[in-house]
Amino acid sequence: MATAGFAKMMSLEVFSVRDPDGADEIQISRTGGAIFEQIRMSRGEVFTFDDDRLLPFVDQAPIEVVFFEIDQGGSNTRRIGTATISAAEVGLGERQQQIRGAGSEYQLTYKVI
Repeated sequence: MATAGFAKMMSLEVFSVRDPDGADEIQISRTGGAIFEQIRMSRGEVFTFDDDRLLPFVDQAPIEVVFFEIDQGGSNTRRIGTATISAAEVGLGERQQQIRGAGSEYQLTYKVI
């Protein structure tokens, strides 16, 4: 079996949002790492990550991608959930994970290369 080098983030789709204004402010980061996306999304929208959004595996340990919903003022942050991506998914093509919590629901599409 080939060794995985990266998790390639492809897209994020919104099924439901928490904020009453109809859109969530989303922060996406790797556990213990810096925020790599901050976007505003409404139900039904699909965000496409840049082609170069690659998260490297370190010693083949799983990658945890953490999603937070923040208020526009930034004073109230809620964890939506975490997607755990395994190096063992290499060669399986596009994969999807549901991220649910804090009244929001998203679907992350990625592949391991």
